[in-house]
Amino acid sequence: MWQQRVFIGNMQRFCTVEIGSGTCAGDVLNMVDAQGALEQGAGSGGWMLWEISQDFGMERPIRSFEMLSDVCGAWNTDKTVNLLVIKKTLLAPLLSPKAMPSASPTCSGYVQWEYKRGKWQKRWMELREHSLWLSKRDTGKDATFLCSLNNFDAYYVTRVHKAPKPYVFSVKSTDSLSFFESTSDYVHVFSCGESEGKNWLEKILLARSYVLYQERNVISSGPAGLQRAGTRKQAPGQRPAQPLVNVGAPKADPMSAPIGFEPAAGSLLARRHA
Repeated sequence: MWQQRVFIGNMQRFCTVEIGSGTCAGDVLNMVDAQGALEQGAGSGGWMLWEISQDFGMERPIRSFEMLSDVCGAWNTDKTVNLLVIKKTLLAPLLSPKAMPSASPTCSGYVQWEYKRGKWQKRWMELREHSLWLSKRDTGKDATFLCSLNNFDAYYVTRVHKAPKPYVFSVKSTDSLSFFESTSDYVHVFSCGESEGKNWLEKILLARSYVLYQERNVISSGPAGLQRAGTRKQAPGQRPAQPLVNVGAPKADPMSAPIGFEPAAGSLLARRHA
């Protein structure tokens, strides 16, 4: 358990909450709401906990079922610049457990990709199989793998970038930077038109939600077809399920007497049989 400051709306007001390994973002919202810090209460809609990654000038909404030990554990402990903020967002309904997609979303289109700091290239990008791929042409024949949403998520870029297009967004690893040899593999920045950028951001966020559910099983319940299978009740007359390992008949106890056997008087078997 550790004490964590959670700011409300801006850097002027905060609450202190206790976070443990099993604390999710939804729990923090409820704890802050219990302190009366949320206007009209958490139930008024739109409130989400945000990760403010100031070391990279980015931020993202944290889904209610995400574990904060994973989020905060990826921060650079040598810098105390990252923080948690609660604020309202139109993305709240999209990222709720009820909006969980039944399949991983797909998306494709041209974007400007910052392949080197301040250097941009036009690339055809595809979101498929909850991964991002880049190619020079829209045929996708020369597509190269960029990153997987198993450990990457979409972020708003808050730091000013000299980009060729007005809308800038990024995908950044949710792991620690120490796992990467180069920062260029840790974060990828893109630029495009505003409508296209918002669509990309939403699709990537949804694909990440899909991965979190499918591979980490962090949601206890969800839409039909996505719920974790429970124990099935056997119908009358139904053949019982076969065991994974065939188990033979138990071996006979060498000290037990077979049926009809009369041990000699005074022997060890006679005393055991008695």
